[in-house]
Formats: sequence, structure tokens, C-alpha cells
Amino acid sequence: MQVVFIKELSGTGKKGEVKEFNDGYARNFLIAKGYAMPATAQILSKIKNEQAQAQAKKKKEEEQARKISDDFAKRTFTLSVKVGDKGQVFGSIHQKDVLERIKEKMNLELEKSQIILPKQTKELGEYEFQIKLNNGITAKSKIKLINENDSKK
Repeated sequence: MQVVFIKELSGTGKKGEVKEFNDGYARNFLIAKGYAMPATAQILSKIKNEQAQAQAKKKKEEEQARKISDDFAKRTFTLSVKVGDKGQVFGSIHQKDVLERIKEKMNLELEKSQIILPKQTKELGEYEFQIKLNNGITAKSKIKLINENDSKK
């Protein structure tokens, strides 16, 4: 008997997978426990449509992530920081600071874990950082650290 898995069963089948099993095992275990359904033409076409929709959605999300990545590459985000007499930055730059600037400039919601900052940001200047987007796409952009006192003038 051919069955379609509606839940994943470790070592036996994944969701959406079609497999052939003995009638007894298929009816008494897989179907009875809710792991699978009999593979009819109607169910097979429904699963095929769902897989096509999921693939189209994934492709659309990937295109959107690439567009955002290209937009990030063109931008430089400016952060005002406190600076000592010798031009050294007090404290350090955090993902939260960069997130606020991104939200302000691009109206884009990200998580702190998506921002990868350079280790050494102790002096004024430009630094490259990375943003992890969906589907394994990574965008690169720049932050520019300027003296807080200079920006107030």
C-alpha cells in the first residue's frame, strides 16, 4: 500500500514523502497513529501543489533578501560616539546601536543576533559589518563612527 506521510516519523519517512509499505503496517500503525494517509490521486496532487507553493514562497523570500542585501551594500550608517582626548572611543559599539540606526534609516526590523560587528571599533572611522538575512544570505555594509561633539556643531 502506498502512503503519504503527514508527519515526520524518524527513520521511516518525512512529511510529504510517498512510500510503499505492507498493508497491515500501513493501516494498523502509520494511518492509525496519524503519521500517514493512503496515497490517492487527490492527496498526491494536493501535496504537489503545496510543495510548489512552498518552493515559490522560498524563491520570493530569497529574491527579497538579495534585494535588501544589495541595498545594504550601498549604505553607510553613521553613529555618534563619545571620544577621549586621543580620539579613542569610550566604551564600544553594540548591535543594539546599529539596529536602531538601521530601523531609523531603512524601517527594517532585525534581531541583534543577525548583526555581526567587527571586533575592534576603538577609533573613529569606517568599519565593515555583516547582517545575516534569510536563506543563508549575508549582507555587508559599513558603519561610520563620528565624534559626538562634532555632530552637535
